Order: sequence, then C-alpha cells, then structure tokens
Amino acid sequence: MISFKGVQAEINTVMIPVRYEDFDQGLIEEILAPYYALNSVDMVVTVSMGRKDFDLERFPGKRRSVTAPDNANIVYGGTQTAPKISSLNGRPLPGDEFVQFSLPVTQMQQAKGPYKIIDNHKVTTLEKTFEPKTLEELKNAVAVNGGGGGYLSNEISYRSIRLRNELNSDIPTGHIHTPRIAQFEPEVEAKIVAQIKAMLEHSLTAI
Repeated sequence: MISFKGVQAEINTVMIPVRYEDFDQGLIEEILAPYYALNSVDMVVTVSMGRKDFDLERFPGKRRSVTAPDNANIVYGGTQTAPKISSLNGRPLPGDEFVQFSLPVTQMQQAKGPYKIIDNHKVTTLEKTFEPKTLEELKNAVAVNGGGGGYLSNEISYRSIRLRNELNSDIPTGHIHTPRIAQFEPEVEAKIVAQIKAMLEHSLTAI
C-alpha cells in the first residue's frame, strides 16, 4: 500500500520475461487487456533498469533495433539502419510508429531522492535523432529508437500504450527507466526503490 495526502492505493506487480517469443505471442496484451477493457485500475506503469537517472519515456517506438540477445539468447535481427517490427500472435504488430505515454509527469517529478527524474523526449527515426515536443512531429516517421531504446524495455511500453489506445481506455500508462546498477548493490537498490515509491505516491494526486 502507498498513500499521499489522504489518498491510498494498492500496488500489484508482475515480472515479465525478457524474451522475444513471449512478447510476440502476446503476453503483454494478454495480461493487460482485461484491465484496459474494464478500466479497473488507476494507473499502469512498466519499469526497467538501465539509465543514469530516472527517465519517463515520453514516446515509445514500435520497432526493434538492437543486436542484443534476449534472456533465451535469441537475437531478433533488427538494427539501427534496418529496424524490424515485432509480431502479435503470428501477424505484424499493428499500430503507429510512435505512441505517447500519459503518466502524470509533473507530479512524479516532485518526488525527492538522489536521482533526477527526466521527462525523456529523445527518439531516433530513420532520418534523425531529436526530441520532439508532440506526437504530431513524429507523423510519417519510421521508428528506430523510442524513448526507451530499441529493445524490449521500450517495447513493453509501446505495447501497453498501443493496447490502451486500441481499447479506448483512459488509464494513465507509461514506462519508468531506472538508474542502472553494475552488481549487487543493496543500498543503491534501496534508494532506487524508495524514489520509485515516492514517484507513485505523488502521482496519486493526479489519478
């Protein structure tokens, strides 16, 4: 449970395997569809690790563009010059090249802690790398890297938001990239978790 200014919320979590096959088989959609269809939760937040500070990923991209293997040691084959669209139950993943998150950024950035909380607009298209202010600026662009990059950490955010939009849900949805840790560092990890909790607590005033 978390609470802030008299508002309480319960947090439920699920661990998602970092495997291309699970994503392609629709695991994210299977988990989240009931919540979006019924608008039965107040916010959906996906989380992964790998930045210097906290990044709130404004514009997730559709395509895979990294040569890194997944946890099953499978390489999908997308590159920075030839990004690939993933699958959804045997068909190409539908949706626009970029989507926009809907987390309460202003409130979340008020959370105190040792790390900055960045509203990350940076994306890469086949034409350029830049920081668009609006989704309209990405119209007709081909995604290479979304705000979360070109790997599954970006894709879980893209799939969540795409599904939300498809089901006409108004549940705030988005991705938090956390600061990285190089090894087992319990004190650093505790600070990261505490600041995430504070970010979620502050968001209660906006949902």
